[in-house]
Amino acid sequence: MKTKRFLGLDGLRGVCALTVLFYHCSNFFHKGPIFLHGFLAVDMFFILSGFVISLTYEEQLRNGGQTRNFLFNRARRLFPTFWLGAAINIVLFLAIAVSGILFSSDSWWMIWLFVPITTLLMIPDYITSDGALYPAMDGVTWSLFAEWTAYFAYGFRMFRWNTWTLATLAAAGWASMTVAGYYTGVGWCVGGQRATLFTWGLLRCVPAFAAGVVLYRVHTHALFQRIPVISTEILLVVWLCIAAIPASGATPTLDAIIVAILCPVLVALLVRSDQRAPAYCKRLGALSYPLYVVHPGIILVATYTPVFGLSHGPRPLNAVLVVGLCIALAWGVSEIVARIPRGRTVRLAVNEIVHPHPAAIAGSR
Repeated sequence: MKTKRFLGLDGLRGVCALTVLFYHCSNFFHKGPIFLHGFLAVDMFFILSGFVISLTYEEQLRNGGQTRNFLFNRARRLFPTFWLGAAINIVLFLAIAVSGILFSSDSWWMIWLFVPITTLLMIPDYITSDGALYPAMDGVTWSLFAEWTAYFAYGFRMFRWNTWTLATLAAAGWASMTVAGYYTGVGWCVGGQRATLFTWGLLRCVPAFAAGVVLYRVHTHALFQRIPVISTEILLVVWLCIAAIPASGATPTLDAIIVAILCPVLVALLVRSDQRAPAYCKRLGALSYPLYVVHPGIILVATYTPVFGLSHGPRPLNAVLVVGLCIALAWGVSEIVARIPRGRTVRLAVNEIVHPHPAAIAGSR
């Protein structure tokens, strides 16, 4: 069965991963993040994941596919990259701990057992109140954990829901998230701490994932074909402009407009214009997930240690080195994982599927 790729969506995933990286490079190039709305790339990831997962698996699940096989296939694809990235982050975390620069007051079992184990198990920030440094991949793990929650919801029930129900879920969830943005005082930049993961974190993830499923279901409709075809490069630049929108404080209404309107429109335009997508988008997509899981440890080292000369303020040339190292490590991880034998994908269906839908993008991130 020939695999279909939406190269434009691959490219968008890669550009979103870069905006997250630059968002986390706070105070490296200048005071504050470069992309002040780069954190909303996570919401775009959730939308893209809903589209890709439903395109790849929905027909198989509807034809008697087994949920456990769907989840196994996701784990088989995603966990090798995650665990290799986690191992890199754990090594960097332990090196900082041994140096005595940070964590000197923490017990040995927390540093050598608890943090590594919780990191490998993808358990988000559940340790100390100053949690910006725990576990070793803080700032990333919460969104991966939330996305797996969406996978379980989709595999056990959501794929059966009709399109209007999913659209209502997305609209209601986003409306609630907008209200929550005013309540929290930080807009949509929530969900990463242990106190908010199962509230605001899931409220960011599940509606966006549902919206991605809706986009998949309508992308073959005749009305969808009336959407204009626009150059992929222009659309990717549009995302960069969105992520770079300045902000002097919380912007919950703007965040809502970006996530609930601009992000779905951008995905729809890229799907519609996929025939114009350049070949390099495939490589951007391949680097997106490794870059997402690899970069936290490098950012941690650059922020709190003198290794890169950035712990006391901006130094643009040094910051370029940090970004380049993150990309190089991501490329290395992707190459290693590509060479790991993983066997054949488990069929989801109990019975033979007569007209299976072509698989979509290789991986959701």
